[in-house]
Amino acid sequence: MPWDGYAVKLRKGAKATLRGATTSDYFSITVHHCYDGDTCTVTLNDPFLPPVLGDHIPVRLAGIDTPELKGDCAAEWALAIQALDFLVARLATAVRVDLHAPARDKYFRLNGRLLADGQDLSQALITANLARPYDGGKKLPFC
Repeated sequence: MPWDGYAVKLRKGAKATLRGATTSDYFSITVHHCYDGDTCTVTLNDPFLPPVLGDHIPVRLAGIDTPELKGDCAAEWALAIQALDFLVARLATAVRVDLHAPARDKYFRLNGRLLADGQDLSQALITANLARPYDGGKKLPFC
């Protein structure tokens, strides 16, 4: 069954920002959707960036690995859905969303700490047993 992820709508009046880039503390972002528990698509709302650099770019949550929606077994798929639901719920109810310490990962995605109202979502997913710590090395199977 194909999976398109979830659209993430921030609550009315909520603000999303990118923190830690260049010398400014915050840049506005828009979260469009999350594909799985550790990857979302965002737009950097910086008027000085051309769309090719900041429009609909994948962002990977730093420091974690979540189960894959196209995983090897039903248990992995079920856990992947839980991780995605958890992430989307936190983003949808947040008044403020920040991307802290962005950097490029080995696949050239933007990689950083996603904070919802100051809560590190990578750590929250680990605490909820929906993600594992990940440092970029070999991933362990979830099945």
